[in-house]
Amino acid sequence: MSRKINQEGLDLIKRFEGFESVAYFDAVGIPTIGYGHTKTVTKKDVKNKKKIDQAEAEQLLRSDCASAEADVERLIHVSLADNQFSALVSFVFNLGGGALKKSTLRRKLNVGDYDSVPSQMNRWVQAGGKVLRGLVRRRAAEAELFTKPDDELLDSKMTEVARVVTPITEQDGSFHSYLFDQNVDLERGSVDDNGAMRYSHLHQNVPDGYVADFQNHLNSLGFGKGMKADGAFGKNTKRALRSFQRKAIVNTDGIVDAETKIVIQQWLREGHSKNNPPAESIEILGGTQLINPRVSHFSQGDPRWGSRTLGRSSSISKQGCAISCIAMILRFYGRDVNPGSLDAFLDENGGYSGNSVRWTDAGKFNRNGGGKLNYFRKKGQESELRSMLVDRVAANRPTMIRVDYGIDSDLTYNHFVVCVGLTADGHILMNDPATRMGDGYDHPDLNILEKTDRKRGYQLVQLDYYDPM
Repeated sequence: MSRKINQEGLDLIKRFEGFESVAYFDAVGIPTIGYGHTKTVTKKDVKNKKKIDQAEAEQLLRSDCASAEADVERLIHVSLADNQFSALVSFVFNLGGGALKKSTLRRKLNVGDYDSVPSQMNRWVQAGGKVLRGLVRRRAAEAELFTKPDDELLDSKMTEVARVVTPITEQDGSFHSYLFDQNVDLERGSVDDNGAMRYSHLHQNVPDGYVADFQNHLNSLGFGKGMKADGAFGKNTKRALRSFQRKAIVNTDGIVDAETKIVIQQWLREGHSKNNPPAESIEILGGTQLINPRVSHFSQGDPRWGSRTLGRSSSISKQGCAISCIAMILRFYGRDVNPGSLDAFLDENGGYSGNSVRWTDAGKFNRNGGGKLNYFRKKGQESELRSMLVDRVAANRPTMIRVDYGIDSDLTYNHFVVCVGLTADGHILMNDPATRMGDGYDHPDLNILEKTDRKRGYQLVQLDYYDPM
C-alpha cells in the first residue's frame, strides 16, 4: 500500500492553501475550490457557484496529495518517519516533484544527511527572483514538522544509507556492484586483482572489477578523457573523478564514497552527462526550474530570416511561430539551425503543406549529424497537459505549446511557444518567438505563459514535441 501523508502534514497544507467553499477562478483563470483543488472543477461549477464543506475539501486534498506522496516514495531512498515523510509531501505539493528530483536536499538526504534537510528547505523561498513571506513561513513550518519526533521511536537503522537496488539494475546490467557496496570507498591506491602489481600502497582491498566498472561509468558520462578502464585507480582516474564531483556538486576529495555513488546512479538512470548535467538552476533561481542546457530563443521577426517566404505565400515574421519553435528545439538537440536554415531545408525537401510545416519532415533536419528525432503530439484536458509539462521539464525535455488568444471563435489555437521551465509556484516559463524580449531565461517576468499581457493572454491548448530515439 502506498504511503500517505499524516494529519499533521495535511493540516500544514490546509493552513497555507486556505479554504474556499465556493468554486472560483484563481489568479490565472483556473477553476478552483476547497484547498486549491482544480482537477475536477469546471467553468460551469464557477458559474453555478458550486459549494463544498471542509470535510469534502479535505477528501479532495487527500486525493491531490497522491502525486506528491508517490514522488517522495520514488525519489527518497532512506527511511523516513511519518512526520519527515509528511513534511516532504507538503514541500513537493507546493513546488512539484521536479524540484525535489534535482535538489541538493534530495542528494544529501539520500546519503543519510537528515540534519541538512531544514536548511535545504529554507532555500526555496523565492518566486520571480523575490523572497516571499508566505514561502518563508511555509518552509519554516515544513522544516519544523520534519524535525518533530513521531510518537514512536524511529528505527535505529534510520540513519543508514539505503541501498538503491531497483529492477532496472537487474534487467539491463548497467549498474555494477561497486555502486551498491557501501563497505568499499574507491580511492587512490585501490586496485582490483588485475592491477595489484602496479601499486604497492593499498588503502583497502577492492573486489575484482570494481575500479574498471567505475572507470567505464566515468567514460560513459563524458569525464574519462585520458583514462583507460584498466582497473587501476591512478592519477587520470582521480582527475576524472574530481571533474565529475565538481560538476555534480558533491565533495571533491577524489574518493568514490556513498554520496558520489548515489549521484552516479542518478546521472546514469536519468541520462545526464558532462554536457547534459541536471538543471541546478532550480535552486539558483529560488525555486524556478529551467531546462538545462539552455533552450535558444529565436524571434520570428529577426531580420536575418523574418522576410523569408514561409511555405507558399506567407513569411516567417508573420506566421513563423511554429518554425521558430521547432528550430529552438532542434538547436537544443545539437542541430546547427535557425528558422532561416530550417526554412531552406523544408523548401528543398517538400517540407510544407501550404504555409504549414510538415512536422515529421522538420525533425529530419541534419539527421545524420544529430541522431533521429521523433515527433509526437498530445491533446487532452488542460490539467493533463500541465501534468505532462511538469514531467517533461523534470526530464529536461523542451516542449512546444499551442496557445489560444481567445479572440477567434473559429480557431482552436493562434500561436506556438516553447516551455523551457516552471516557476516555484508552478507557472509555465516560455520562449516566445513573437517578441524580441521573449527569452524565458533572460526575461522570466515577461514570459510566464499564464501571466503574459500579449493579446488577451495565452491559454494552453495542445503539446507538440520532438524526442530522440
